[in-house]
Amino acid sequence: MAAAVAGMVFCLSAVGNAAPALPQLTALPELTGLPELPTLPELTGPQSDYVEHCSGCHGMQGNSAPAEIPVLRDRVGYFMCTREGRDYLIRLPNVAYSAIGDNQELADMMNFVVFGLGGNSAPKGAKPFTAAEVARLRTQALATQSLIAARARVVDGMVGNCAVPQSMKFFYDGQEQAAH
Repeated sequence: MAAAVAGMVFCLSAVGNAAPALPQLTALPELTGLPELPTLPELTGPQSDYVEHCSGCHGMQGNSAPAEIPVLRDRVGYFMCTREGRDYLIRLPNVAYSAIGDNQELADMMNFVVFGLGGNSAPKGAKPFTAAEVARLRTQALATQSLIAARARVVDGMVGNCAVPQSMKFFYDGQEQAAH
């Protein structure tokens, strides 16, 4: 034991003696003439969750076009016009399996998506998502079917029953023209 302690003392003292001295740091000159940065707005909890969990694909403002990802801006609220459309939004795998574990927090984020980013697309009288609704629908994630086919089926039902524009059949306005 004494030999082990002596060896450690030797190693520490050898390292301590071999370390070069650090150079003296000097203060950097003050930078002048730089423009003032604008103050960033404070994000609410639901907005922050959207930025962290959704904006990478759907865009900071809900506009993913021309990517083959549905635009949310001024469109996502249309899904609230039918029960199937409303349920679809929560059953999407990225929503149902979200890292946001708290159902109320996820409901709040989805309410921001629908009523904030969706603008006037949500029908009058549409009710916000509740934690209980989110908890129930998360157990029914659309994980074993084509999301494109599921979306087409839901949108066909919306177009036939609600004041939903035909452009909802596409991921973004102008997608049909972009394909030609």
